[in-house]
Amino acid sequence: MSSIALRGIAPMLALSALLLPSAALAEISISDWVFLGAEYRVQTVYISPLELNGTTAAKASYTEQRLRVDAGLRAPTFGVSLITQFDFLDGVLFGDNGEWGKNPSPSSGLGVATKWPNNAGWTVGLLPGRDPLDPDSYGPVLRSIEPIRINRAYGKVVLPFGLIQVGRQPAAAGPGMSIHDGSRSNRWGVSRYSYSADRALFATKISELARMISQGKEYKRDASMDDGVFLAAAYDWVVNDNITLGSDDLHQVVGMLQWKDRDPKWLGPKGKRWALQVAVANRFGAQFDTSVWVLPVSLELEAGPVRFLGEFSAQFGHTREISEGLAALREADPARRKVKNQTLRAFGGRAVLDVDVGPVTATLEFDYASGDADPRDETPLTTFSFAHDTNVGLLLFEHILAFESARSAAVGIQNLAQLGAKSFPLTELSSEGRFQNGIVLFPQVGYRPLEWLSGRLGVMMAWSAAPVVDPIMTLLAEDGDRIDDDAVNWNGGRPGRYYGTEVDLQLEFNWKDHFLWTVEGAVLFPGSALRDESGDAAISFLAQNRFTFMF
Repeated sequence: MSSIALRGIAPMLALSALLLPSAALAEISISDWVFLGAEYRVQTVYISPLELNGTTAAKASYTEQRLRVDAGLRAPTFGVSLITQFDFLDGVLFGDNGEWGKNPSPSSGLGVATKWPNNAGWTVGLLPGRDPLDPDSYGPVLRSIEPIRINRAYGKVVLPFGLIQVGRQPAAAGPGMSIHDGSRSNRWGVSRYSYSADRALFATKISELARMISQGKEYKRDASMDDGVFLAAAYDWVVNDNITLGSDDLHQVVGMLQWKDRDPKWLGPKGKRWALQVAVANRFGAQFDTSVWVLPVSLELEAGPVRFLGEFSAQFGHTREISEGLAALREADPARRKVKNQTLRAFGGRAVLDVDVGPVTATLEFDYASGDADPRDETPLTTFSFAHDTNVGLLLFEHILAFESARSAAVGIQNLAQLGAKSFPLTELSSEGRFQNGIVLFPQVGYRPLEWLSGRLGVMMAWSAAPVVDPIMTLLAEDGDRIDDDAVNWNGGRPGRYYGTEVDLQLEFNWKDHFLWTVEGAVLFPGSALRDESGDAAISFLAQNRFTFMF
């Protein structure tokens, strides 16, 4: 189950101290009223093989693109803003792709005569003429993509007592392990998603009230966002299916407290930054008796040449929504199904330590996400997933496990569709590149000899937190009270604990922070967790070239 924790709300916060000073309208230029940002990227990816144990996807090679536009209006004298975010051609492949008369259909029935490309991307789907209940029947297929997607549209206002923000807005205001704003913050690879929420948010800088009382007439406002104590509360409309019923709704409430210090001398004379955040979120609904709590904590600090990021998140609660689908897989007859209220208990954490030595940065990264070796619905759910855009390495989690888990999830969804299940939790079994069920030790070294040139090398060693199990094929093979003798991994082999060793390399050219040319490569030496029933798994290679234009 993916994390629903909220992180990074505090950078949205403001109080009356953040109100813009009064100014005559004649003194305000158009740039004060309109803001616009854009990023366009083109990435070519080559992976050989994408499938470590078969021939369906011996290699993959494609070029995709995305244009992201952030635009808005603001009334600077009143502290009111309207903000939007659009994605254009997100994941659309270069070329005029597809089969004539089918979906997606190319612009021309003759490739030799085509005059313009269409809007097609790729996904994992059923290959023509194959058995839908066999995971080997699934591989890369084309899909149609909407050329424009609206990610966000919301308004915010800064009032004398705080900030109010309403609409489809960022679920977080920065990158994080539990939830990510989709910003370009990854050291490896790219961000692909844009976590958003239909939300009403109130936030205030409570430290200003304390300063105002203690300093009296000597008080001077502090409009900074990097110093003080912040408090926020939010309400999310998660699901609202039938507007005449309340029982099928799903809601979420969030509270957050953050302490920031822009000049933490108590860290020593070289203290530069400190940020500590504690949040709590509860997602609840009556239809499946859902009540899930998430408690994320994060700490960031910088002192001299040392930077540290630490995050921890705990998820606990209960729901029947997942067991509804799993029970249908285990028992085809609805009258004989026993749907249980399933306990959720999952944990995740990461720590990243950077030390600068001249142009060299030495990094030690540790990542942990709990796993689940027993997919039965009567046992607790214990799999924790990082946010989509919190990348761990380049190849293993981003591509290999994403492909393998998508094949298995497709088999499960095909089964549930035939059984008329009430829920389809198997979409969450497809990792989509997320880090889950893992323990990673990832030493890295970065080198920037020139302002416009940098490189990074890393060696990632990855284990699983629990034996790697394919939940779908394991449940379909279940034949008794025990599950361990039926369990198989994503490739049909026995569950193992070592994913393998991945070596990552990156070179980047940066022109005035408006153009990036990035070349990345990786090689994965697979371990026991990726081997099939014959004990085989091929070494995999990745190379990708990326051009990014930023405004």
